[in-house]
Amino acid sequence: MPKKKFNTPKLANWLAAKCINKMYLEEFLGDLQEIYEDRMLVKGKRYARFMYWIDALHLLIGFSSFSLFKTQSNNTMMIKNMFKIAWRNAIRQKQFTVLNLLGLMIGISISLTIGLFIHHETTYDTFLPEVDRVYRVNQPNIWSDWTTQMSNTGPNVAVALREEVPEFEEVTRMMFLGSQITNYKAEAKKDKSFEESAFFAVENNFFEVFPFEFSEGNPKTAIEAPNSMVITQSTAERYFGYESAIGKTLEVKQWDNTWQSFVVTGVLVDVPSKSHLQFDVLVSLNSYQAQMDRDGWKWIWTAFATYAKVNGGNNMAALSDKIQAIPPKYAPATTERIFNQSFEEFTAGNPWKLTLQPVKEIYLSEEPPYNAFGPVGNPQFVKVFMAIGILVLVLSCINFMNLSTARSSNRAKEVGIRKVLGSERGTLIKQFIFESTLFVAVSTVAALFIVNSSLGWFNAISGKELLLTPYLSQPTFIAVLLVFVLLLGFISGSYPAFYLSSFKPIQVLKGKMSAGFKGKGIRNGLVVFQFTISMTLIICTFFVQKQLNYTSNLDLGFAKENVLQIGNIEQMGFDTERLKTELATMPAFTKVGKSFGVPPYVDSGDRYRSTEPEAPVVALSNLRVEADYLDVLGLEFLAGRNFDQALTTDQYKVILNEEAVKVLGWGGDDPTSAVGQFVALASGSEDKFEVIGVVKDFNFTSVREAIAPLIFINVDNDKVWDYGAGLSFYSMRLNPQVVANSEDLQAVLDRVEASIKAVDATIPFEYSFLDDDFKNTFQEESRMSLVLNIFTVMALIIACLGLFGLAAFSAEQRLKELGIRKVLGARVSELVLLFSSEFTKLFLIAMVLASPIAYFLVDQWLSDFANRTPIHIWVFAVSTLGTLAIAIATISYQSLRAAHKNPVDTLRSE
Repeated sequence: MPKKKFNTPKLANWLAAKCINKMYLEEFLGDLQEIYEDRMLVKGKRYARFMYWIDALHLLIGFSSFSLFKTQSNNTMMIKNMFKIAWRNAIRQKQFTVLNLLGLMIGISISLTIGLFIHHETTYDTFLPEVDRVYRVNQPNIWSDWTTQMSNTGPNVAVALREEVPEFEEVTRMMFLGSQITNYKAEAKKDKSFEESAFFAVENNFFEVFPFEFSEGNPKTAIEAPNSMVITQSTAERYFGYESAIGKTLEVKQWDNTWQSFVVTGVLVDVPSKSHLQFDVLVSLNSYQAQMDRDGWKWIWTAFATYAKVNGGNNMAALSDKIQAIPPKYAPATTERIFNQSFEEFTAGNPWKLTLQPVKEIYLSEEPPYNAFGPVGNPQFVKVFMAIGILVLVLSCINFMNLSTARSSNRAKEVGIRKVLGSERGTLIKQFIFESTLFVAVSTVAALFIVNSSLGWFNAISGKELLLTPYLSQPTFIAVLLVFVLLLGFISGSYPAFYLSSFKPIQVLKGKMSAGFKGKGIRNGLVVFQFTISMTLIICTFFVQKQLNYTSNLDLGFAKENVLQIGNIEQMGFDTERLKTELATMPAFTKVGKSFGVPPYVDSGDRYRSTEPEAPVVALSNLRVEADYLDVLGLEFLAGRNFDQALTTDQYKVILNEEAVKVLGWGGDDPTSAVGQFVALASGSEDKFEVIGVVKDFNFTSVREAIAPLIFINVDNDKVWDYGAGLSFYSMRLNPQVVANSEDLQAVLDRVEASIKAVDATIPFEYSFLDDDFKNTFQEESRMSLVLNIFTVMALIIACLGLFGLAAFSAEQRLKELGIRKVLGARVSELVLLFSSEFTKLFLIAMVLASPIAYFLVDQWLSDFANRTPIHIWVFAVSTLGTLAIAIATISYQSLRAAHKNPVDTLRSE
């Protein structure tokens, strides 16, 4: 039986065909083919392809016939000779070698790390087959700002798309069910109960659109029947260990404290981390058929994500135009029945436009900014880090150029002798570019080790899961790395190569080294560029930290410290007075209050208007609370009073903040004018509620945003359906005299947990502190600040290495001048000052260039914050003066060394 043939990597073969003489090519590829086939059979495709590249590149060194390395005769001999010359020069000029390698290693390491980060962020959802045909349907944010998009739609959007758009092969929807308490009653074992936060309901065609990999079960039927459930592998192991999960039953706790049973019909391989959908549990949507029959027609029940898979070959622009006819046709039933408004009145001139967003663009899209079904990235960070990676790499190249030209005098005689012996300028250029490429290659290999060993801390800081090792077995990555080395070696070595090869042998051998490129424009321009970038990064980093400090110390309008919050209270039902009574008796707490939502995560709202004629309909954020909760926050009343739970008439009273008074049309100058007025729901029977109080504005969302209008609804109000996604909390203000240290706090937490378990042992104990919650809203900015600090320091180090090189070059060029000045009586301090003044001018130019650039970048970044730190001039002064001090310290060694040279040595002519 003939041996099976396997296809070898085409790119490697193409490279070999370009590099190897035709008389050797057949033998070369034949040997590699045989080795490749053996490895395929023994160790698999990935290993065989990786080793094929290694063997090919290794053999190319001996067989290569690139014109770059050709001389008059033997190419291999020439390459060996180049290696010898490069090695001897590296050993002879140790300082030059160390500085060059250090600068390149830092630059390549940072660029490679950023490259991994960018690749990670820009390749979300690309693992899905036919991902280019899958789109998410977005719509305007009908609850607040119509100019922004939201990823959530009503349930009927999917139904309308199926009926009206045959161009869609599949349309599916999934519903966010929030956190669910799920329990497994194990036989003869302790029950296992967990809170599943990534819990969704999906339709039976979900896996036709998103073909996630199953380890057990049939994807075509797994989610078909009511009360069927598909879970991930890690979820299955939490409940069932390593037993098969198929056919087992999990119970999910309902609002009324009953349990609904679901049968596991499928197990998925864990969802890839680079998916914009992240879930642990999927249940069939028809398990909630009664609710769907009752409310499925509502276009404002925005708890769904709608996805469509497009038939191939469709014109997406035409398809996008076609679906715009759907909202005016289907949504009027909702606006008329719920809001008593026509579609035109409800939209008030705002287009209710459905947008088809490619799935692979969702993660890094600026619109919509929120995704209830998984993570979203920050495109601003990607752009910033990409710019930093490129700039740092450029700084490394500049650093290499400066250091190479700075040490030019040590190689001047070598160049002169080689030219006298017949070497052409082209041959010398090849030698120097070869050395440059060799430096880059060594630095790249070292950078791979550095990055691989340092990705742990980068992942800890950035919150990512980056790995380098999987890429090392990919031929594409190896090829890109090879091209990178060759290209960077040529770019960074081109200027030194042309400069060094331009020396005239007669002047060189007389000890008069040519000035190379006349004037100092290029070298000075490189230094100005380096320090412009460094100063810009330092100023921007300073302002990022300044903004974080500003927001963390901002007056929120209430005392955020010492407020403990416990969640999952909704799992106890509506009767939670037993728990509150027990909490209130604890001496650790001075106040205890219940709320449906807590700052800074108050994102629930509704449409209201004042009862005056022709009053406009406005969107107000809702926060359902009891009276004690306002006391926990310590809100300041500007007019009126708090709720009184003892007064049954307060059930339908409301409290407003200042901003709500303004948007309702009563003006904000006199808050007392709102007390006694009535607010009406702009929906249903348009129930009216009397305003009994006005509180001072406070931040109840992220301090990034402006304070929005807010209405407090009494916890017992049964005419307003909005319960803030159904999540309720107890918040307690700690008594600092009782809770004085971490041991006291832990004792309090243990007692609170015991109290909750006594009510219902299945409820997970989850708590947070209000000030930490606000701090977490800036978690990404904090991470960015730390990473930016590290990259900025690295960029400054590279710039200083380049400055050190230019100072060395300048010292060599001015040795005779300084010697003459010293003979004529100049003191060392005067010579140092004279030597440093040249660089001071360059720093001043860099400062002038960096300041407006930094101001523009900082102003653009701060524009995203409603509460922003002032842009003070002193920050620019401190940053630039600090950079100047570091730069002067860098050149001090060279200036002192040149000033202390003996004039006898510097003025001697050979």
